[in-house]
Amino acid sequence: MRGSLKEILRAPDQQAAALATELVRAEDTGVDDAILAVATRGTLSGAVVTLAIRILVERDRDRDPAPLLDLVPDGQVRAEDRRPAWPVRAPIVTRYRFGFSRLRPLDPVAQYERVLDHYPAVVRMDAAVGLGDSGEISALDPLAKALKDRNPAVRTLSANAVRRLGNAGLREAAREHPVRELLIDLLQDILRETRIAAARALASLGELEVLAEHRPKSARDQREWARMTRGEIPPLKRTWPGDLTI
Repeated sequence: MRGSLKEILRAPDQQAAALATELVRAEDTGVDDAILAVATRGTLSGAVVTLAIRILVERDRDRDPAPLLDLVPDGQVRAEDRRPAWPVRAPIVTRYRFGFSRLRPLDPVAQYERVLDHYPAVVRMDAAVGLGDSGEISALDPLAKALKDRNPAVRTLSANAVRRLGNAGLREAAREHPVRELLIDLLQDILRETRIAAARALASLGELEVLAEHRPKSARDQREWARMTRGEIPPLKRTWPGDLTI
């Protein structure tokens, strides 16, 4: 099992995703126990342990969080309250790479809502990514708040999160939700990166008519619009090696 996890980490993106998916869907008896056994070895790198935890979450999103929280490498979580030691104290669900954004018993979407209200921008950024990673339709409501965040990086990541949810099978739900109009508003954002993220999200949702109605004035952005209408949308950054929602 240790070799399988390392192979995933070493493989190119597409191959890594295929290998991770195979392991997530494996029905062999004892797979979970084998992954847990590997993850509890103190000599493994943090990357291997992180991947092991993520795969266990993907295999059962309703599992007991306690054993997984105990596996989080030292330095990435405070033992007394399960919060990361850096950069600020924040709910463990913001560590989306472990898959805690998808572990239902932790109620991550509700926790992200509180993060968006009370935490610094660096934590709100992780919350935005986690909301997209959650795969939950309920994530659209806090994303509506995050799309209006005062920090442009949070707005950009929130647009990407809506796009990720659409790619995860929630396209129609996103088109019928207020996030659609908020994405359209972001086409006029002061930051180009945010405008492009919003446009790509709308394009991935099939809102090509909206993009046609909001053609930019700059030649640079017009070229970007043309690529999107042809379906040439760069993939999102993977949240983990097995991410299929890019």
